[in-house]
Amino acid sequence: MNYVLFDCPPDEDFLAGLEQTSGVRWQTRFADGRASVGRVKRLLRYFLFPLGFVLFTRKVERVVAWQQFYGIMASVYARIFRRRFPITVMTFIHKPKRGLAGRMFDALVRFGIGNPCVESIIVFSPEEVDAYSRLFKASASKFRFVPLGIPEKAGGFKEDGSEVSSSYVFSAGRSNRDYGVLKRAAEDARVPLRIACPEETADGFSFTEILADCFDDDMERQLSGAFAVAVPLRDKTISSGQLVVLQAMRAGKPVVVSDNVSLRPYIREGETALVARRQEDWAGFIRMLRDDSGLARKLGEAGRKRMREEFTIRALGERVGERL
Repeated sequence: MNYVLFDCPPDEDFLAGLEQTSGVRWQTRFADGRASVGRVKRLLRYFLFPLGFVLFTRKVERVVAWQQFYGIMASVYARIFRRRFPITVMTFIHKPKRGLAGRMFDALVRFGIGNPCVESIIVFSPEEVDAYSRLFKASASKFRFVPLGIPEKAGGFKEDGSEVSSSYVFSAGRSNRDYGVLKRAAEDARVPLRIACPEETADGFSFTEILADCFDDDMERQLSGAFAVAVPLRDKTISSGQLVVLQAMRAGKPVVVSDNVSLRPYIREGETALVARRQEDWAGFIRMLRDDSGLARKLGEAGRKRMREEFTIRALGERVGERL
């Protein structure tokens, strides 16, 4: 049997696309690893869920790991227990860490992706292919760029912002975020800002509100109610922010983003998004979108159209299936 290992509820459109281009049927295995799950429980699942899969799933023909650590650890256990089946690792992101723990983590990742059974490692920007090929030279040929895709519809609520007053800017996410620049911009523009990130604080910023327990449908609802979505990224080369950008495009929201190489395949500057390169750009663009509803609507509608044409989750499944 062929299996997809999910850390979120399996998506039927992704599976349909995967089956269409791969020409085979797929079974699913699911262990919740979303942000709403506690950190300790999530970390335990990274190790225990793949272990159970390798030990107790008898006939495995091929594996696609939607969650990268499920794939990496399945590969590690497959090497240890001498099992052989092709593995495709999706959503791969790696940032080298310092110290002994960092070196141990790096060695574990290299041991996992170095397994000959790992045939492909999917990343969501072309630049990552080059970066990871240099970092993991022994596995350089395995890295593949596939554009991220998301479901065409969000949760069970309206996406036009009618349920929440559209008076604020919204931002979300943890990885590689530079929320300081956004908080300062909200102060300068005197525009309310809502950030869905439990690690953040609003200390010293009167226009910022932190949503510490805002995930999944709640997060989508807050995004849907904003007049714009901002994605400030710290490191211009680290892959991050694509999911929130696509969620904003799906909801028809104009997007303000950092000049990050990993976002370039998903946006068209001036057509679907505004790109802030300096601190003053953030406040200026936020004011512009607040005051010019026609521009905000134009950017949002263009983004929604492009998302539905190029970045659906079915398209992601089809592209992954083509590379198996």
